[in-house]
Amino acid sequence: MRILECNTIDIAPTIARLLKIPMVPPAGRPIQVVESYAKERGCKRAVIIVVDSLGYSLYKHLSTLMINLSGIAEKGILFRCKSAATITSPALASIFTGYPPEMHNIYSTSDIYTERAKDSENPRLKSVMEWAYRAGMKASAVIESEGAESFRGRIKDFYGVPNSEDILDYDLKITSYAVRALKEKPDVLAVHLRALDRFSHRAESWKELRKAAKAVDENLGEIYRSAEKGTIFFICGDHAIHGGEKWLKDAEGEAIKNHRENLVALIVACKQEA
Repeated sequence: MRILECNTIDIAPTIARLLKIPMVPPAGRPIQVVESYAKERGCKRAVIIVVDSLGYSLYKHLSTLMINLSGIAEKGILFRCKSAATITSPALASIFTGYPPEMHNIYSTSDIYTERAKDSENPRLKSVMEWAYRAGMKASAVIESEGAESFRGRIKDFYGVPNSEDILDYDLKITSYAVRALKEKPDVLAVHLRALDRFSHRAESWKELRKAAKAVDENLGEIYRSAEKGTIFFICGDHAIHGGEKWLKDAEGEAIKNHRENLVALIVACKQEA
């Protein structure tokens, strides 16, 4: 398994290059090693799964527990990926658009609506899913309800799940919709799982955080198994885990460095089995 480096703004342009999506070239750049990897395996579709708070150090710490994700990583490429932001909304926007926050100006979900009201055709506000849909391809998103509504009129298939105090149930619903979306054979699907992030804020012990990690891993496994052969997965964190002083108190120097640099895990793997 190779471990390389990239930036989260490189994900969208990489998918655009792989699937020949006519996207206005953003600030990010296609990841060449992924291009070569995907070409060798005949990848035809792409799934982006954002695992909220999956920092690189956290992934390394939990990898033996997250057996589905580790198994997927073994088939592909693991990146230490520099995140564009330390909080979710701008980080997600950067992953989906290929631009850093200072260029897309989305720092909260409400900013999506505000910025689009200013200039609805601004290419910096368009996700790779929207570019795909404009080109006549199938695109889908499965995220929290308010964010999902921002896709109305911009892609055909989107699924929103209302925010919930029961974040494990929330992620189960997200997973169920993702599996449903995959049955429609989208060219690009974006999914956002949030349990790790919610637990990072509220949990007080590693036992609780591991419970969330295991649940996330089971959801990842279900989504992966539901995809067709030739689907390339981009599974990544949006930012390093919050509450670093709580979770890093016994960490070694490299883990602390990765956290301070806001490095997230990005696993890229093409499903080869039917």
